Amino acid sequence: MDHNTQNLLKKINYIESDIEIHKQILFSIPSDQREEIEKTLRIIAGQKEEISHLRDEIQRIDPEWFKQILVFEKAVNDFKKIAGEKKFQSIVSRNTDEHCCLRLTDKTEIYCLIKACDEIGDWTIITFEGEIRYFKKDIVSEDPEQQPDLN
Repeated sequence: MDHNTQNLLKKINYIESDIEIHKQILFSIPSDQREEIEKTLRIIAGQKEEISHLRDEIQRIDPEWFKQILVFEKAVNDFKKIAGEKKFQSIVSRNTDEHCCLRLTDKTEIYCLIKACDEIGDWTIITFEGEIRYFKKDIVSEDPEQQPDLN
């Protein structure tokens, strides 16, 4: 991925975060403040349009990386659907400072973007290729990481 693509992706990430903030603002506006609601909706719509333009720019300057982005987006959306059906007791994602890998009983390590362990001990991962894979607990040699209790 070239430097321009990285910068565009960072900008998209920043705008997506800002959209989430504006959604929270939107939900906090009293329903009788119609002008304020409409103003916030226009801001969100403008930000979504800007993201669309940035994505078009990525597709123009780096079509191969754009295809990979689409693969990852599909994998993440599929993972979200799975998370709606299964109750995960642990979810770990790769970040810039840490690797994410699933260790199997045969000593194989599968590096991944996300690994999640469900409540019966089976694992679901997203690979670097954007593939979702499943592993039964009896072939995995690690225990799920303890998640903080958010209640």
